[in-house]
Amino acid sequence: MTAPIFFKGSFLKKLICLVAFFYSYLSHCQTLPFKELNKWGIKENEKVIIKPVYDTAFNFDEWGKVCMVCNKGNRPSANKFIKVMGTTYFCNYLNRQGKRLMIIPEGSDTACSIFSLTSQAVNQYQEDSKYIVATVKNRKYLVTKDFKQVTYKDYSEIYFTSEPGFIMPEIKNEGNVILKGLIDLQEKTIIPFLYSNIKFNTHDSLIIACSAGIGINREDDVYNYTGKKLAGYRRHVDMATPKFIIHKIFEPKEYYIIYNNDTKEEKIIYGQELQLRQNDEVLIKNGDQWFTYNMVTNAKTSFDPKPKK
Repeated sequence: MTAPIFFKGSFLKKLICLVAFFYSYLSHCQTLPFKELNKWGIKENEKVIIKPVYDTAFNFDEWGKVCMVCNKGNRPSANKFIKVMGTTYFCNYLNRQGKRLMIIPEGSDTACSIFSLTSQAVNQYQEDSKYIVATVKNRKYLVTKDFKQVTYKDYSEIYFTSEPGFIMPEIKNEGNVILKGLIDLQEKTIIPFLYSNIKFNTHDSLIIACSAGIGINREDDVYNYTGKKLAGYRRHVDMATPKFIIHKIFEPKEYYIIYNNDTKEEKIIYGQELQLRQNDEVLIKNGDQWFTYNMVTNAKTSFDPKPKK
């Protein structure tokens, strides 16, 4: 018995899709590290594009823009009484033409092309389509994958945010306290480096800056996207909208205080997790139960977080 024509066509379509997916996958995996005479390089198909002169080589990202190659070096122990030499890696970022990434730290007239192999270095450049966070002597610098330098100042860490126009670096003050701030892609400071965490209400273009753990008598502040401070609060601000400030209290039991900016009223809502929704509504988890809460009408509705089939 022959299969029905519609089955054959359906099977053929699936096979074509599978083959197309396979070749699409291969097109992103044409480059591959290889070893020759105990040194590593990278080939594209069978053509050598990065010569095997390195102690280790990490493949190009899936967009085929940047790879990372490293050579071993010796690093003396920090203990001046016990001299032990440890192994470290001195790395370069290379593009497909073998050009090295070069950066110039602020206050220096000398370009640097040697970068540290941190625990996140490989994942970071391979997973982000636009940027590299490169490390020089424990300092982080943001550059594009076209090797255009974005930041020049010293930061101890750089994080991406939910708003692509902003990045959140860290610095350490003289007391070795980690402080976060917010800058734009021209390295203009939007939010000063005074906070332990910064997050966004992207729907209303608001920035919530938290001071928890930084010191006594510190406030949580709310800013707009231009960096204008709109208000400050002694209680922890979990989220903010133009109409409401949502405080979270952690002890003796976790709950939220919904503060109405217009009426100055406060409402207590018990829960351990809160997510902001549109139209003055929030989603709150209390124990194993989820419910929506309208901050204007005070209406509560049970909510099932499982996607409907």
